[in-house]
Amino acid sequence: MLVIVLCLGAIGWFGQHDKVNNALYRAYYGDHGIPAVHQDVYKEAAATYDVDWRLLAAVHRVETIFSHSSSMRSSVGAIGPFQFMPRTWLGWQYDTDDQKGDVPEDEVDLTDLTLIEQYGGLGRDGDDDGKADPHSLVDSAHAAAYYLSEHGGQTNDSVESIQNAIFEYNRSDQYVSDVMSFYEQYQDELSLLPGDATTTTQQVARYTIRYLDWFAGWA
Repeated sequence: MLVIVLCLGAIGWFGQHDKVNNALYRAYYGDHGIPAVHQDVYKEAAATYDVDWRLLAAVHRVETIFSHSSSMRSSVGAIGPFQFMPRTWLGWQYDTDDQKGDVPEDEVDLTDLTLIEQYGGLGRDGDDDGKADPHSLVDSAHAAAYYLSEHGGQTNDSVESIQNAIFEYNRSDQYVSDVMSFYEQYQDELSLLPGDATTTTQQVARYTIRYLDWFAGWA
């Protein structure tokens, strides 16, 4: 019976992979969980620009479910763990026909620090490897921390100021509400996963993810 259930679940997963994938990871991390392997990245980037690392974690959670989103490129063209528009990363002084902020990655090197400085982009080289990669967690975390810091999201800023900084990051009231909700929950209670105690729901979600990943490789 278990095999039948798992097989039916796998068939459903292939049919609606994106929705199932995202739902499982949301269930796994819940309201208080963050990936233990990302904590140092958040802390280093946040300390560099004087923002609360838990705020950075909350942004990452909402943007791409800690980089586990089924699509790391949004419907409008934002890319990477922290979802920057290519032109925002490179700089809006870069001349392109797309006025919404998209830049074909085969058109220009988005990681080129010289070009980013020339065009006034947000791209940051957080790991000192000589390039600013929007697909790198470290680089994009530094860019996100820098942007929040520059718009009133520093550690000692008021709650209202931090909310305004989040709104500048993504101009949506619902987005601000979602990020603030996780930020406040991370301040009250935080679990580093895997490792810390997990709920039954989180354990089920984790093993389901493992099973479906195995099934996809086997199929």
